[in-house]
Amino acid sequence: MSFYLNFGLNTVFLGPVLFFFALAHVFKFTRFYLVLMEEKGLSFFDVLFLYVRTTFVNLIIPFKLGELYRIWAVKRMTGLLKTGILLVVIDRFFDTLALLAITLPFEVLTARGADTVLMLLFAGLILLFFCYFFFTPTYRYLNKYLIMKKRSQRAMTLLAALDNANSWHSFLRKLIRGRSPLVFLSSLLGWGMEFAAMKAFFTAFGLDFGIDEFIRYINSILSGEKSSMGTVYNIMGSGIFLILTVVFFAVWHSEKKGAAPTKA
Repeated sequence: MSFYLNFGLNTVFLGPVLFFFALAHVFKFTRFYLVLMEEKGLSFFDVLFLYVRTTFVNLIIPFKLGELYRIWAVKRMTGLLKTGILLVVIDRFFDTLALLAITLPFEVLTARGADTVLMLLFAGLILLFFCYFFFTPTYRYLNKYLIMKKRSQRAMTLLAALDNANSWHSFLRKLIRGRSPLVFLSSLLGWGMEFAAMKAFFTAFGLDFGIDEFIRYINSILSGEKSSMGTVYNIMGSGIFLILTVVFFAVWHSEKKGAAPTKA
């Protein structure tokens, strides 16, 4: 009972919670839109509705498994599985890079020792970084080697696989060319606003919130550990995005119905 009374006594903080929560997702949507903005046939509303409904699914499905739905949804809208997969890879890469840029300096400066989950994320980023930046010289060398030295069927299969990988790499470069600084800045601002929203949310319940609690919240998302306040915060976010999804679906359905040809 005291839990709800405490919440009632601090409802003045609900305004800042919603304000910072909205800003966090404005910046996260900006990152999402920057990647898809040059895709033909997609309007601003299409991308916004896509973000809203896939974010809702991500909030209600644990371990970020909702990203599988995001891949499917993007593939359905663009017609390319490649776009869906690479969008999620780019989104997760810059999201994680911004998160580590906020959390790792704190852990280093306080000499508390790096968190295991954060170190795994860091290792994953380093691996993706090397795969991306060293792909082109590796591709050129292997392609030349196989053409000049090998004539077997296995070599032909490897050449085809290399060409396919090069196609994906080129497409990935096209998605982020000239936009990577803005994508990273959007991610950084998104996490900053998320932190501010959670701080206001915890304060509304009369609880302290700092970088330690923020890291524990991140760990709970990725590892499945229980976090009571994190769960309540996610329920709030899920409720907001459920409402937005219903509203956007109604608008989309209305526009689709209005665009349908009328019978003579």
